[in-house]
Amino acid sequence: MSWAGGRPFAWVDDEITDADREWVSAHHGGPALLHHVKSYRGLTGADFAILDHWLRAL
Repeated sequence: MSWAGGRPFAWVDDEITDADREWVSAHHGGPALLHHVKSYRGLTGADFAILDHWLRAL
């Protein structure tokens, strides 16, 4: 996670697993949002609302 350098980052993907969450938790000292989306649906208004809420809370 050197590219994030402890800065906040959001990862939006259709293949986020618990292993990904554990790795980020162990290797990234800053705020991180790992948000799973359904591949068949793509990003929805609800997903954007979650991202917006997370960003505003920083």
